[in-house]
Amino acid sequence: MSLTARTGAPVGQAPTAPLPLVVAGAAAGAAAAVFSYLALVVVALAAWMFDPSGSQEWTQMLEVASGAWLAGLGQAPTVAGVPLTLLPLGFALLPLIAVIAASRWAADASAVARRGEAVAVAVSVGMSFAAVSAIIASMSRNLAISPARTALVAGLVAGAVASLVILRRARLISLDVLPLPARDGLAATGAALLSLVVAASMLLAVAIIGSFDEMTSLLVELNAGVSGLLLLAVLTLGYLPIAVMWSLAYLLGPGVTVSVGTIVSPYVDTATAALPGFPLLSALPDQPPTGAVLLPLLAVAAGVVAGALLRRRGQIGLRGCLVAVGSAIATGATLAGAAWLSSGSLGNTTLQGLGPSAIPVALVGTLLVGLGSIAVAAWPSRRSDG
Repeated sequence: MSLTARTGAPVGQAPTAPLPLVVAGAAAGAAAAVFSYLALVVVALAAWMFDPSGSQEWTQMLEVASGAWLAGLGQAPTVAGVPLTLLPLGFALLPLIAVIAASRWAADASAVARRGEAVAVAVSVGMSFAAVSAIIASMSRNLAISPARTALVAGLVAGAVASLVILRRARLISLDVLPLPARDGLAATGAALLSLVVAASMLLAVAIIGSFDEMTSLLVELNAGVSGLLLLAVLTLGYLPIAVMWSLAYLLGPGVTVSVGTIVSPYVDTATAALPGFPLLSALPDQPPTGAVLLPLLAVAAGVVAGALLRRRGQIGLRGCLVAVGSAIATGATLAGAAWLSSGSLGNTTLQGLGPSAIPVALVGTLLVGLGSIAVAAWPSRRSDG
C-alpha cells in the first residue's frame, strides 16, 4: 500500500487535497512534542525573569523545563549524582493531550480511511515525537538522561496513543466488537476506578486543609520568593497525581512508605520520617486520624457502584458475579500499575523505595472492590418470568 494512496471518503473535515500520510503524521508528532515542551519552557523562563538575584542562568532554567518534560515521559533525571525515580507524572498530561489533539488533526488532514493508513500515520507520529524527545534529552546533559532510551520510550508511547486516537477518529475500531459481558465489565471497572479516585481526592483535600498551617510555615521557611513559589506551584501540580495515588493506597489500607522502614497507613501509629521540604508532603498524617480504620469501606462502596452498574446492564446472578470478578481483577491490575508508577526514590539513603507497594495495593483493591460488586450483582432479578 502506498503511503499516499487514498481510498474511501475523508473523515471529518478533511481538506479537499489530503496531506500525505507520512507528512501529516510527522508534522503532528513534532508539533505535539514541541508545543507541550514549550509550555514548560515558558513557565521556567518566567521564573527566571522573576528572580531578582539573578543566581540562575536562563540555560539552567531551560534544563529545568527539559527535566520536567522528560520526567513526564518516565525518564528519571540524575541530580548531584543521585537518580530521582519518584517522578512528577502529572507533567505527562501535557504531551499526552498534545499527542491526542495532533493525532486527531493528522487523521483529518490525511483523510485516513483504512487501518493500514492509520498505522502509517501513527508510526510517523511516534517517530517524529521520538526525534524531538531525543533532541531535548541531548540538550540536558547535566541530567544524565539517555537520548536513545528517551526516543524509544517516547516513540512507543506516542505511537500507541496515536494509533488508538486515529483508528477511533476514522471509525475503524469500536468497543462494539467486544462481547457484551466484556463491555459491561470494562464499564464497571471504569466506574470503580473513578469512584476510588474521587474518594482518594476528597481524602487528600481534607488532609491538605488540615495541614494548611504546616504548609504555610514551610513556605515561609523556604523563603523562595516569587520565582521559587512559581516553580514550587508547578512542581506541586506535577506531583498531584502521585499524591492522589498515595491517598488511595492509604485509603485501601496498605499505606505508603515514606522512608526506609517507615510506613504511613490507617493501622500504623508512627511519626512521619524526615522528608524533603516539599509542602505537599505536609499532608501526611503523623498518626491515624479518628475513624481511619473504616476508610477501606470506601473501596467496598466503589465496588457497590460497579455492581449497581452491572445490574443496570442486566449482569445479575451467576453471570453478574463472574463479570464482577473480572471487573475487580481488572481494577486491581490497574491499581498495581498506578502504584508502581507512583513509587520511587528521592535520594540514596533513607529516601529510597518511597510510595505504595504494588502487590498489596492490587490484592486489597481487588478484594474490597470485588466484595462490593459481587454483593450487589449476585442477587437475581425480583421480576417474575410470567
